[in-house]
Amino acid sequence: MATNLKSTVILLLILCAIKTSAQNNIKEINIHRTAIKIDSLLSGYNETEPGVAIGLVQNNELIYEKYFGLANLDYEIPIHKRTSFHVASVSKQFTAFAILLLEDEGKLSLEDDIRIYLPEMHEFEPKITISHLLNHTSGLKDKYNLLRLSGWTLDDVITNEQVLTLIFNQKTLNFKPNEKHMYSNANYALLAEIVARVSKMSFAEFTHQRIFEPLHMEDSKFVDQEGEVVKNKSLSYFKVDSVYVEDLFNNFSVGATNLNTTITDLSKWAINYDTKKVGSEAIFNKMQTLKHLNNGETYGYANGLFINTYEGFKRIEHSGQDASYQGYLATFPELNLSVIFTNINGEINGARMVYDIMDICLEQYIGNEATKKPREIKVENDTLRFITKNGTTTLVPVDEHAFELDIDDYVGISFANNQMIITLDDGYQIYTEKYVPAHYTATTLEEFTGRYYSSELNAYYSFYIEEDQLIAKHTRLGNFPLKAIKNDYFIGNKGSFLKVVIVRNSSNDVIGFEVSSSRAKNVLFTKLKS
Repeated sequence: MATNLKSTVILLLILCAIKTSAQNNIKEINIHRTAIKIDSLLSGYNETEPGVAIGLVQNNELIYEKYFGLANLDYEIPIHKRTSFHVASVSKQFTAFAILLLEDEGKLSLEDDIRIYLPEMHEFEPKITISHLLNHTSGLKDKYNLLRLSGWTLDDVITNEQVLTLIFNQKTLNFKPNEKHMYSNANYALLAEIVARVSKMSFAEFTHQRIFEPLHMEDSKFVDQEGEVVKNKSLSYFKVDSVYVEDLFNNFSVGATNLNTTITDLSKWAINYDTKKVGSEAIFNKMQTLKHLNNGETYGYANGLFINTYEGFKRIEHSGQDASYQGYLATFPELNLSVIFTNINGEINGARMVYDIMDICLEQYIGNEATKKPREIKVENDTLRFITKNGTTTLVPVDEHAFELDIDDYVGISFANNQMIITLDDGYQIYTEKYVPAHYTATTLEEFTGRYYSSELNAYYSFYIEEDQLIAKHTRLGNFPLKAIKNDYFIGNKGSFLKVVIVRNSSNDVIGFEVSSSRAKNVLFTKLKS
C-alpha cells in the first residue's frame, strides 16, 4: 500500500514537472519583429483618420500595445491607452460569466425554465432553459431583426425596456429549443435581465461589483442609460462620398452588447482565463464546454464563446460589430497567448486585419506558411483561379462581371417529387425545389394589395401596385419593391424585410404573409379587412 502511494506521488510530481517545463518552454513572440509587421498593416491609413487599438497578451502580461488614429474627429483626440471602445458582442462572455457565477452560488440552474425568472415570456413547448439562451439554441428570433421589421432604424434610441417588451411579445420561434443553433441577440438580452432579477441589482451594477472591480478593470462598464457618461469614449465613423461621418449607436439594451472597455482592461480579462482570480476552475471549464443538439451534434459555441482551432491550435474567441465599432478577443490557451482588437473605422476591414495579426503572431510557431494569404484570386494558364491553402478551384465566367466556382466534389444528382438532390462526396445532400417563375401583371397582383398587421411586433405594412410592381410601404421605412420570384413568393430589399411568402386559407384567399430574414423566420402579418 505504501509502495503504491509512493509511486503515485512520484508519478504526479513527474507529470507536474513535465507540465511546468512545457509551459516554460512556450516560445515567446518576437515583439520587435511582430510590431514591425503589425505596423505594416496600418501603412495604408492616415493617423488623422478614425483608428484602431491592438493588444497582445502572453504569459499573463500585456506585451504589446498599438494605438493608431483618432478616437474623436470633432476634437481631433488621438486613440490612447485609456480610450474606451464599444466592443459589441465581445460583451456576451461577460454576460455568460455573470450567469455562471450565480449558478456557482446555487442561485439558479442552467436547466431552469426561463419563465421562472421571466414570467412575461410566452410559454413554449418544450421549455426554453437558461442553457438554451447561453448557447443560442432557444429558437428565439434575433432582437435586431425584429426591431428592423417593426420599423426601427439602428441609430434610433433603443432602451432595455423596449427590447424586453418586444421579446416578451413573441409567440413563435425559429425552431424548437435545442433542435438547431442560431445566433440570436435576444438570448443575451434575456440573460442580462435574469442576472438583474436574481441578484436584485442592475446588470451593470452586478458586473461592476462582481467582475470589473475585483479584476481592477477600472475603465470597463456596461452602458444601460441614454446620455450616460463614458470617460475617454471613442466614436465610430464611416465614409459618405469620401467624407467621414459619425456612425451613431444609440442602443442601451445590455447583455448581448454595450460593454465599453479598453485594451488594458481586456488584457486583464484575458489573463483571468489563466489565473482565475475571479471565477473557479469549474466555471471556466463549463464556459468552454460544447453542448449537444437533440441530434447529438455540437456547433462550436459554448456559453458566450466560440471554441475552435486555428492553424492547429485551440482558439477561444468572440467578435462583435455595432455601427462601425468592431471588437475581437481570441485566446490560444496552449500558447498562453491572446489577441485583442478594437476598431472604430468602417473603412477598415477589421476581420481581415484580425486574421493578419493572428498569422503574424503564430508565424514562429507554425513556420512561414502562416504569413501567406489564406485566399487569393489569380490567373494561371489563361484561367482565373480561386486559391486557398486547401487547394485551387477554377472560376467559370457566367456574366461580364460574374463567376462561379467550378466545384466537382459531388457524387451525383437525382430528381424526385419536383426536387433536385445533389449528393456531395461526404454524403451530405442538398435539396432544391423545381423553379417555376412567376408571371404577375397588375391585375393578378391585385389580390395581394391591402394592409397587414403583426400582433407580435405591433407593426403595419401596406402592399400596393405601381407600374406592374408590388410595393411594400411602412410609415418609417418608406416604400420598397417586392420582387416576384415564384407564385406567392417575393423578395424585399429593406432591412430585415427579405423573404415574403403569401399565406392563404382553405378557400385560397390571401389572409396574410410570413416574412423571414437571417435570424428571424416566418414572422406572421395578418391581412386586415378593408
